[in-house]
Formats: sequence, structure tokens, C-alpha cells
Amino acid sequence: MRNPDKDELMMSERRERMLETGFRLFAEKGIESVSMQDVARACDLGIATLYRYFNTKLAFVIAIGAKKWEEYYREVEAEYARRGGDMMNASEELDFYLSSYILLYREHRDVLRFNQNFNGYVIHEAAAGEQLASYMEAIGLFTRKFHRLYEKGLQDGSIRTDEPEQTMFNATMHIMLAVCGRFAQGVVYHSGDPEDLTRELLILKRMILSQYVKQL
Repeated sequence: MRNPDKDELMMSERRERMLETGFRLFAEKGIESVSMQDVARACDLGIATLYRYFNTKLAFVIAIGAKKWEEYYREVEAEYARRGGDMMNASEELDFYLSSYILLYREHRDVLRFNQNFNGYVIHEAAAGEQLASYMEAIGLFTRKFHRLYEKGLQDGSIRTDEPEQTMFNATMHIMLAVCGRFAQGVVYHSGDPEDLTRELLILKRMILSQYVKQL
């Protein structure tokens, strides 16, 4: 007799293995360069099995993207709680938030490389909003975190809030993510250690803070 709980666990573990294998291959070789057959082979599964879980490559790629950003959000939130983030003022929280992108570069460059490939791939595939729903929900976790930061700034006055929230978000988080992504891919020439451009990211963080943190 089949055990439904055991079957569900097996399916969950298999799905996780597919996602992690796909992520590793896409981050290393690029999404366009890796086929679903390549992923199935690396998982030691038949291609039909992979397609039973994800009916298109696009759906598979989006599921990976959503999973990885959700995982990183949980990591950021755990560190935020460890540092007593609720007690931070808005300027301290902005510093922490910007630092989370530097941490992403230092410890999760594979996520950044995947993300750089992801953006081009979904545009090329003309992914619709409904298809991207799970990914946008994962990204929305960071957007909502920034919203809480901005609202805190309206209350404590430690950061500039004369610019619209979305403008400030675009001029901070999008810039940090874009630069971290390019550094992770190694597409920026650097005469020093090409493996670690943390110093440059710290300079960028200070520039952003000097623009938005009020000098009391």
C-alpha cells in the first residue's frame, strides 16, 4: 500500500534536487546554454519526469529565481533580528539594507550570476505577469522591507524623504544590485584582486548614505 506522506516527501525532495541542480548549472553556464535535458541528466532523471514538475523551461527558471530570493530574504531577516533591527533608526536600517547586497556579493555570487542571466532570459521569452507571479512575490519581500524603512524615516527624520519612495528605492537598491551583479560576473575591469571588489562596493554604499542620511 502506498504511503501518501512518504510519496509527498519524496516528491518534495525530488523537486528540491531539480531546482538546486538547475540553479547550479544556470549560474555556472548561463540559462540559455543549459537545456532541460542537461538538467534532467545531471539529476539522473528522465526528461519526462522533469517536465511533470515543470511544464516549460521558463516555469522552471522562474521557480528557481523565486526560491533563491526567498532563501536570501530569510537570511537577511535572520541577521536583522540578530542585530535588533526593530530598534534601528531609519538611517541605520538603510545602512544595514545596503550592506545586505554587499553580503550577497561576498557570499552568494552564484545568485547574482543567475539573476543577471534571469533578467535577460525572461525578457527574451516575453514572460507575462501571471507567469512571473511567484518571482515578483519573492522580490516584493525586499520592496516591502524598504517600504517599512522609508516609513520609519518619515517618523524619525534620520533619512531624506523629500523624494518619492519609489525614486529612492530605484536610486539605491537597484543600483546596488546592478553593480553587485556586474562584479559577480566579472565584467568590470579591475587592476587589483578580481575576486573581491568589496572595497568598491563599500565606497558605493557610503556615497548612497551620504546622499540620503541626514547629518544631525
